[in-house]
Amino acid sequence: MIVASIESIFLTIALIIFAGFIGSVIFKRTRVSDLMLLMLIGVIVGPVLNLVNLGNSILQTVAPFFAALVLMMLMFESGLKLNFFKVILELKEAFAFTVIVFIAGCIGTAAIMYFLGWPLIYGIILGAIIGDISNAVVIPLLQRLKTREETKIMLSLESAITDVLCVVVAISFIQIALNPNSLDIQKIGQDIAGAFGIAIVLGLLFAVFWLTLLRDIKSVKETEYVLTIGVLFTLFFLAEYLHSNGTIAAFVFGLILGNSREIMGFLRMKPITIDGNISLFQTEISFFLTTFFFIYLGLTLELARIDFFVFFLSLFLSIMLLLVRFGITKAMCRFFKNEKEDYRIIATMMPRGLTAAVLAAYPLAMGLQENFVLQIAQIVFLVILFSNIITTIGVVWNERKGRAEKKEQKDSELEEIKIPTAAEKKPKAVSRA
Repeated sequence: MIVASIESIFLTIALIIFAGFIGSVIFKRTRVSDLMLLMLIGVIVGPVLNLVNLGNSILQTVAPFFAALVLMMLMFESGLKLNFFKVILELKEAFAFTVIVFIAGCIGTAAIMYFLGWPLIYGIILGAIIGDISNAVVIPLLQRLKTREETKIMLSLESAITDVLCVVVAISFIQIALNPNSLDIQKIGQDIAGAFGIAIVLGLLFAVFWLTLLRDIKSVKETEYVLTIGVLFTLFFLAEYLHSNGTIAAFVFGLILGNSREIMGFLRMKPITIDGNISLFQTEISFFLTTFFFIYLGLTLELARIDFFVFFLSLFLSIMLLLVRFGITKAMCRFFKNEKEDYRIIATMMPRGLTAAVLAAYPLAMGLQENFVLQIAQIVFLVILFSNIITTIGVVWNERKGRAEKKEQKDSELEEIKIPTAAEKKPKAVSRA
């Protein structure tokens, strides 16, 4: 029986890997997100067919560890593949865009829920939770899309920044709901600034220290990738222990390693170039983890608790978030002309994911017992589903519009080139006197 169980586990893992590969092929050919396919598989084997019961499974025990691992590895990979100096140039724009979209989404959600009879504080909590942009979705999608590198950097930074914003704001307002006299806007701002500052400094220090060891100690170089992951895990632990954000620290660590020659030169230290195999190995590991993560996300959807009111409310909230994001993106394009080319993908890149799913259980866990709290988890899971569908549609729309615009541009260029007709090519007869 034990052998059969072990064999079944290995077979399940193999099937999941194959599903991830097939989804990747489908995405390349159709631009339909493979992540949605994986979520659908999770929904079918979990809530629909009940082949996997998450509540009675070891998956529920390891879920927090697995979630943190996926986010950490994806952000590390993202940093490895980005240009450091372009990230610095895009940081101001990305931060402004992220904060405006996040605040507008919170206000819109709170207004809708207040109109439906919710206390304002609970509407803000819900708005903060569903304000998250999932880097676990954004980063794999961006790596496969043909968009400007600046756009990829901006959206990657947005997913990292919202991770901090939604956690700090949601937990702060939950504490305010428990103790109305604890409102302290200054403390919320300090918590956000501290989370960013500590993570960035730790990521930078760990990266420079590790690059120095890789450069000077040959025995370390022999097991470069495994030891790099060990350093990454240590960095993540220390950042979280200091109440900072481990995923941002992992992003900075990867960013410095991926631009090691330029960074070491800037610091006037003997340069070193990281082995390209680190990036290759990291891509394979991230593919493996992402595949499992999205199937797990599908397993967490509790269909039995969903009623029509919550379903349509969640759909309405998702559309509202899309319209807010679309309007802010169009306004941003007036100030940053370069972003106009990719406005469709920026406006629809709004998938919610792991952080929102985890935070959905926080209000109840922290002691809020009102009926509104029971609906928060249902709304959040449906918004995760709808926002990922919107993102998938946006990717397909962007690809098709992009191809159509390129075709129109090519046709107009051809029309401008005058092609002589056969009569014009025929030499004129020379008249004789």
